Amino acid sequence: MGNFSTINTLYLKMNHKYIILVTMIILSGCAKHAIDISPAAISTSRYSGWNCNKLSKELSFVEGAVTRVSAEQDEAADHDALMVFLIGVPTSGGGVKGQVADLKGQAIALHGAQMEMDCFDH
Repeated sequence: MGNFSTINTLYLKMNHKYIILVTMIILSGCAKHAIDISPAAISTSRYSGWNCNKLSKELSFVEGAVTRVSAEQDEAADHDALMVFLIGVPTSGGGVKGQVADLKGQAIALHGAQMEMDCFDH
């Protein structure tokens, strides 16, 4: 009887580890919310030669794009969470995280270029 109890305990521990592993694999495939996506590294030199007015207009455009693309990414993340709950598998394909990262990086670089040009002293 002692061997059966030991084997049963060992089986339950292994089964528990398997469930945790499968859960981690499934969740790693889920789309992230936009707030959890780091910005891409973009140099301010990309905007060298731009005047303050052009930088400001571009930053406004990029910030609008960040808002739109972030909403799309958040929808993908929410959809993945629902699909994992319903069928156990994320289905969004990860969303548009590359675009979110790029646009966030552009916004940071544009703001940095504005600071380098002293655009805020006017």
